[in-house]
Amino acid sequence: MPRAKVTDGLSAAAQRIMAQGFAQAWTAARIAQAVKDATGEEVAARTVSRRAAEWRGERDRRQGARERMADLVAAMRAGGMEASEMIQALAMDHLVEHPEALTGADPVELQGLSINSEKVRLKRRELDIRERSVLVNEKKMALLEAREQRAIAAVSGGDEKMTPEERVKEIRAIYGLRELAEA
Repeated sequence: MPRAKVTDGLSAAAQRIMAQGFAQAWTAARIAQAVKDATGEEVAARTVSRRAAEWRGERDRRQGARERMADLVAAMRAGGMEASEMIQALAMDHLVEHPEALTGADPVELQGLSINSEKVRLKRRELDIRERSVLVNEKKMALLEAREQRAIAAVSGGDEKMTPEERVKEIRAIYGLRELAEA
C-alpha cells in the first residue's frame, strides 16, 4: 500500500494551486508561498519539489503513452490494418512484456474477449462485402442506363434510312437478344 504523503492532507484548493504551479513551472518556493497565501496552509518547499518531480514524471509518462498510441494508429492506417487486428496485436505485445498477466486471468473471460474481437473483425468484413456489392449493383445500373439510352436513340432517330425491321434488329443487338429465327 502506498505511503501517505504530507500533501495528501492539504485542502482541495491547496492541491489545485500546487497543480497549477506545476503546470506553469513555478519554483517550489513560489508554490509553497502561493499555497500559504491562498489557504493559510503551510507546506515545505522540499515537499513541493518532490511532488513536482512526481507530477512531471507522470505527465511525461502520459505524454509518451499518447505519442505511442498516435504512432500505432498512424502505422495501423498506413498498413491497412483493421482496429480489431490492432487490438489483438496490442494484447499480444502486452502479454509478451508481462507474461504474468495471463496466469491470473480468467480463461473464460479471455476467450470471450477473443470471440468479441473476432466478431468485430467479421462485421467489418461483412460491411466491406456489402460495400463491394453496392458498387457492383451501381455499375450494373449504369450499364443498363447506357443501353437504354442507346435503344432510345435507335428508336427515336438514328439513321433515317433504316426500316422498322432494321431498327428492331439494332435494339435486339443493343440488349443482346437473339433473332426470332434463331430461337
